[in-house]
Amino acid sequence: MTHHKDQDRPKSDRQILSEQMDESLREYNRNNRSLLLSSMAAGMEIGFSVFLIAAFYSHFHASISHQLMYLLAALSYPVGFMLVIIGRSDLFTEHTTLAILPVLDGRKSFPQLLRVWGFIYSGNMLGAIVFSALFVQFVDMTDRFDASVFTYYGEKMLADGVGGQFLGAIFAGWLMGQLAWMVTSSAETISRITVVAIITFVIGLGGLPHCIAGAVGMFCAWFAKNTTVGLLDVLQFLAIATTGNIIGGSIFVGRVKYSSIRHSH
Repeated sequence: MTHHKDQDRPKSDRQILSEQMDESLREYNRNNRSLLLSSMAAGMEIGFSVFLIAAFYSHFHASISHQLMYLLAALSYPVGFMLVIIGRSDLFTEHTTLAILPVLDGRKSFPQLLRVWGFIYSGNMLGAIVFSALFVQFVDMTDRFDASVFTYYGEKMLADGVGGQFLGAIFAGWLMGQLAWMVTSSAETISRITVVAIITFVIGLGGLPHCIAGAVGMFCAWFAKNTTVGLLDVLQFLAIATTGNIIGGSIFVGRVKYSSIRHSH
């Protein structure tokens, strides 16, 4: 009974920081192959957000308003994140916050941080490319999906100018950093699922650029035959989204949370 009460008691900020530090150090101690494979799995799994958006679009876009279609797309967005985060695969935008903590604490160096980030990001991108190639092929081979969804998604991702995309990406990274923090503070799986669903819904509804989920949509739009999205569009989107996500996650969450807790006592 006492154990159950301890579980229900909210974790302190120092306890959350300590758990995140331990989790991050485990990532530093993993070998490159393990990091790459786990990250590749995450890049593929997050593609199911785009899959569900495409399914809703294909079946309903002709009979519902543009606003309702946008809401359905935002409601679809959390699915891939749930598969990744609850399934414990490595997602780059979570690690923009997590991986920087041991560096701020002096336990790891900046080159060691770049190794972890590099392998996780590369794995995520490989996974995103594999999923996108398979999905575009699948859409070509079935009547259940409308291929114009790739144009819809590509235009949606590129709707803002460079400045808007960059600020949006900072907000997305900020929210993903908060998500990593709140998932650690949640003791139960249901609580974690709820946190993931709410925060990634906000990212989806806000149209904020997420460098990995967005990569799947952009790769799909590039691989599809019927869109105007080119390689330069994809690379520009990835550069802006990745930079913004890193700033939002590592500075607005990692640096601020670490400093506030370390200096609070």
